[in-house]
Amino acid sequence: MTGGPLLVDAFGAAWSLDVDGLGEPMAGRVRALWTRAASGPAPEGEVRPYVVGRADGLLSLAGVPHRASDAELPYLLSRALTMASIHRRTGQCLLLHAAGVSAPDGATVALVAASGTGKTTAARVLGAHLGYVSDETVAVEDDLTVRPWAKPLSVLHDPTDPFDKTESGPDELGLVRAPAELHLAALVLLSRDPAAQASRLERVPLVEALAEVVPQTSALLRLEHPMEAVCSALTAGGGPWRLHYAEIAECVELVRGLAEGRGADEEPVAWACERGDEPALLEDDDAPPSPPSPPSPPVTVEGWTGQGPVCRTSFQHAVHAQGSSLVIRAQVPSVLPGLASTVWRALEEPRGLDELVERAVAEHGPHPDADGILTATVSALVASGHVEPVGADRP
Repeated sequence: MTGGPLLVDAFGAAWSLDVDGLGEPMAGRVRALWTRAASGPAPEGEVRPYVVGRADGLLSLAGVPHRASDAELPYLLSRALTMASIHRRTGQCLLLHAAGVSAPDGATVALVAASGTGKTTAARVLGAHLGYVSDETVAVEDDLTVRPWAKPLSVLHDPTDPFDKTESGPDELGLVRAPAELHLAALVLLSRDPAAQASRLERVPLVEALAEVVPQTSALLRLEHPMEAVCSALTAGGGPWRLHYAEIAECVELVRGLAEGRGADEEPVAWACERGDEPALLEDDDAPPSPPSPPSPPVTVEGWTGQGPVCRTSFQHAVHAQGSSLVIRAQVPSVLPGLASTVWRALEEPRGLDELVERAVAEHGPHPDADGILTATVSALVASGHVEPVGADRP
């Protein structure tokens, strides 16, 4: 007796998940774990087969053999199906490493954090009160529509072993079912501190938030307008926001408030994006991912003395907001605060010290040692590889 394939919608990537080849009771266990993900509205677009079974004594996931036990299979499947779905949706939407919960009207709060730092716990605890959207991947479309990923929740047991996880279905855990139509209400950076006296939401500068969120995305630079997408998500609902807490159970009303528009009256953050001339370093869609190339080495100089003009080095993307900048070179983001941002923005064309001092004074006010401060700032930007003297030879 077989149960037949499950039609699973993974944040916009549809799969026909066939586990009959596992045999009972394992096939029944997997079906129970994936019931929620397979019980939503019929997904749109192409439905691809995903067959799980056994071959030559090994587990087989979509034709790929794995030497794993039955106890390891649920997490292995969850991880493999998530990665396959990310591959399918790459370049189509913003993919955040985040948990997600929603209000009854579909207003969704995405909770961003690095792996192993509280996303699944947040999804499990908050999902008992708000709709469960995902415990690890929140997909956001250009119009801030959110795609659900109601997968089993992966609970880490041994922090030193990222694969020592067990799976529990959202129905088994009694998590609230999210509505079919979701939209992003706010994006929150999770900041757990066991010593925190009280939970609180803090509005944070956009560039600070970007520096944390950009590494918690998948294939961000494959998007046509990557920085615009992530800035729009971060500033939704009056953000960016950071949630400080000791126990996530104390944060239900804070998160609910964001879903219900708590930050709607906040003054919106003004931001601007620039696209540079550095290639996006895209991988071949059929090739395994490789580590990003390091940025170009800085020019070797004995400090910049203020003689001669300087210019920017190549970059991919930049975002400017609230007097700071985030500059991405070779897929590596760097924060340029205050005066460093002023200088870098001024160098959209080569300039000498006098022009840079004039721009800095206009933005920050006069200073008796403006020449010395600007010389030191440019020297630091040269040392970091963001700026170079015009005509400099690289090693």
